[in-house]
Amino acid sequence: MLAGLVAIFLIGRAAIEADRNVLSQHIIVGELKDGLSTVKDAETGQRGYLLSGDEKYLEPYGQALARIHEDVGALNARALAGELSYRDMSRLRKLIDQKLGELKETINLRRAKGLPAALEVVKTDAGQRTMEAIRLQIGQMIAEQESILGRAHNKAVNLVYYRNLIIGLSTVLNLAVLLWSYRLISGESTARERAAHEVLRQKELLDVTLASIGDAVMLTDVDGRITFLNQAAQKLTGWSHQEALGKPATAVFNIINENSRERVESPVDKVLRLGLIAGLANHTVLIRKDGGEVPIDDSGAPIREPGGSTRGVVLIFRDFSERKAAEKKLIEANFALDAANRAKDQFLAALSHELRTPLTPVLAILTNWEVSDRFPGSLLADVQMLRRNVEMEARLIDDLLDLNRIVAGKMSLNLELVDVHELVRSVLTIFDSRINERQLKVFAGLNAARHYVKGDPARLQQVFSNVLSNAIKFTGREGNISIRSEDYTQGRLILKFKDDGIGMASEILNRVFKPFEQGVEVGKYGGMGLGMAISKALVDAHAGTITAESGGAGQGTQFTVVLPSISASALKLPTAKDPYIVTRQNPQEISILLVEDHEDSAEIMSRLLREKGYSVQAVGTVGEALKILGEREFSLLISDIGLPDGSGIDLIRQVRSVSAIPAIALTGFGMERDLERYRESGFDAQLTKPVNFTRLEMTINQFFGARGG
Repeated sequence: MLAGLVAIFLIGRAAIEADRNVLSQHIIVGELKDGLSTVKDAETGQRGYLLSGDEKYLEPYGQALARIHEDVGALNARALAGELSYRDMSRLRKLIDQKLGELKETINLRRAKGLPAALEVVKTDAGQRTMEAIRLQIGQMIAEQESILGRAHNKAVNLVYYRNLIIGLSTVLNLAVLLWSYRLISGESTARERAAHEVLRQKELLDVTLASIGDAVMLTDVDGRITFLNQAAQKLTGWSHQEALGKPATAVFNIINENSRERVESPVDKVLRLGLIAGLANHTVLIRKDGGEVPIDDSGAPIREPGGSTRGVVLIFRDFSERKAAEKKLIEANFALDAANRAKDQFLAALSHELRTPLTPVLAILTNWEVSDRFPGSLLADVQMLRRNVEMEARLIDDLLDLNRIVAGKMSLNLELVDVHELVRSVLTIFDSRINERQLKVFAGLNAARHYVKGDPARLQQVFSNVLSNAIKFTGREGNISIRSEDYTQGRLILKFKDDGIGMASEILNRVFKPFEQGVEVGKYGGMGLGMAISKALVDAHAGTITAESGGAGQGTQFTVVLPSISASALKLPTAKDPYIVTRQNPQEISILLVEDHEDSAEIMSRLLREKGYSVQAVGTVGEALKILGEREFSLLISDIGLPDGSGIDLIRQVRSVSAIPAIALTGFGMERDLERYRESGFDAQLTKPVNFTRLEMTINQFFGARGG
């Protein structure tokens, strides 16, 4: 019935709307005819004036001019409302404006130059042609509106027909619904009788279920007295059903706190008091009838009548002994796992220190030889080869530590504005000697307009170095490598590193970003398979993506890095500065206290620093350092962390209590938390072993240098 009424209402409203539309079309036709009549009136007034020269004949012209603006405005409003063709109305408006212009021109000529001048314009027949065009245009628009009027009239007639049809069908349907409702009510009465029998059967089934359920179940009445105990509850409490029947729940369900041994409020009492579901806290123990104790877990809920009133409580509880034992084992396993993790971190830190420290004097000497004019040029290539291999060893150590940071979720980024193009160029410079050695052709098409990102330059350089190093390693002599940058969609920068090297099969591509996974012969190419796994983690940390593609073995490989870029309008570039650093002080005026217990490292670093002109005093313990600092002043403190009688942290904390001397930490412990501790303890800078001597000089110049011009 409701659907029929709604349909009748909607169709009736549509019929009324159709009638309104018919009326509206009649009005529009009338307005078009009025507009044509008004233009004719204006033309009649103009002719009277031209012939007579009497201004009183212009009165019909003025009245028509006022009306025509109103008529055109009304028609224009209908065009904007979609009731008229906007294109036809625009053309009509232009024709009327043209006609009014012609009338005004002839009137002005009659006034100024007389009838002959005005008649010259009239004789051109321009006004007549315009008037014919207006008649034709209005005629077309009236014809179109009459066509719309016909369709609207037909629609109104059809809607009235459908409304009457729906009224008839709705009446028939409503009678059918009434008949169906009668049969439904009759069937429902029969179903209720069957449901009553089913409720009785379900009650019997519930009693059987509660009796056989695995958890202990206790039912009480509204006074908290026991009305039912299933077999599991009887076994757990030590009370039989007959013994417990009618007793207060607190007498049978006697519970205490395992730790305090104090009595715990019964969940039955809590449910009856609050009318809500209640459960026990942890460490609750049930005292059995025989005095034994059982750890339990339980929950109680009110039993409600259909009207909402409480008629009792159902309490479900279970033996918690096995789960408690399992939780204890789990806690012990977690403690053991934490201890193993700490031991692993300590081992990695110690391994890092022991592997890095011997490399420090080697790298320092090789770096010094490489930039020294006194070293024979014929051996320069050998020195560079040795230096690269030492740095490779350090890189392998860093990769192991980076992997540990990634697994522990402790990879940190120092974000700043980074020019990716400059970073790629610097990486190419680093690998220049390897590229030349293998006679590779490298093309860099860095064409992206948005080539700035918010990122950690050191970590991004690590990513690009890993990708380029792979390209160089797996591309044959005289092969080709291309690096291209493009602006990607949605404000992202895309970098593509492509080579024509050995390529990768599809099964290798699936695991290229997994740690310790390699798709080539390790003996032939070397490496531990960490570089790309670390690169993916670093790119992910920058909210970017890195992917690998290859056509197969021998088809080359392409690595694609996508990073969020920064638009030119958002850039706030730093003021350009000279990249060179010159010392503000003469090195001979800078005195350095070097605290290093590794004799080779101390000897080599002292010698190289003295060759640069610095005054250096080397000691090997915390005690010696504090003693000499108390006797004389130094410009700079450079200290190892692991020392025989303490640590560099102990040393800097005591130094900071009395002095603000600049301090650099030299460490073989490269874990992230270690570097944070050094900064927090008071060191101004940290260098991880093996220390590149050029990097050490640059760090020293940060304290005693100025930008040179």
